[in-house]
Amino acid sequence: MCYSSILSGFNNQLNELQKTNQNFLNQANLGYVLCTKTLSLLRKTVEDHGFKDSEKEIHFFKNIKMEPMRYLIYYSEVRSCELRLPKIGVKQQKGFITGQIKKVNTFFGKNIDFLLYMEQSLTHFDKLYFTRKNVDNGLLVKSYPYFKDSVFNTSHDGVWAKIRGMGLFISYLKIKKEELDNNKVEKCFSDIIWTGSYSAFVEMIYGCQAMGYFNNGNISTNQIIEVFSDFLSIKKGNSSRTYNEIKARKGNRIKFFDETGKKLLDKMDEEDGLDK
Repeated sequence: MCYSSILSGFNNQLNELQKTNQNFLNQANLGYVLCTKTLSLLRKTVEDHGFKDSEKEIHFFKNIKMEPMRYLIYYSEVRSCELRLPKIGVKQQKGFITGQIKKVNTFFGKNIDFLLYMEQSLTHFDKLYFTRKNVDNGLLVKSYPYFKDSVFNTSHDGVWAKIRGMGLFISYLKIKKEELDNNKVEKCFSDIIWTGSYSAFVEMIYGCQAMGYFNNGNISTNQIIEVFSDFLSIKKGNSSRTYNEIKARKGNRIKFFDETGKKLLDKMDEEDGLDK
């Protein structure tokens, strides 16, 4: 089986995968398997047949292997990002995505010379970068560990694949950032902040939770506190300890609800002209 036919089969399967309505994580999982199988098949073919000359070797490591390798890197990054993205808190999610963007920018900055070489379609260093004879002479650049061996790697083919893979990853990060920027819930709460005490906030959440007002009680108090703390710009505290302090109060333990109820009744009486 020639290298081009293996690549053609890979591209056909990749196109079919990308047409499905899979979410990012599911597509990344399936794509990772496809890329790994393709790279294994390519490696076996290289091991069995090799190359007729250095030009074909350069073409393989510069163009053929790079395709499944860049998607392997892309899907690996997407899968890692989806699994590590904070599950609650738009602010925390934005911070995580910003960190990923900085990581990508740092990578491109460290490899700017090689990136310019490739983008300008230069070829004078191709034998150095894309043939295996230089892989052990100290020129090996740190890259992804996948399929890194003397049979299937050159000094820079992995770096080239990572550059292309990170280019795909940038598009994913832009989508995630746009989704967070357009978050309607965050916009609704952006100008609302909690100006009461933290203990009053905790008492309110625990009270509403006791009534089953959030998801009919089928959600943890910590999750509720995490969400409302983010929306209302409340400095994070130890909610469990605060709740225990509320329970240990002398006299009136539900100070927030009693004072709030009294204030609300006073307001109603005033509006109805009954405060005189």
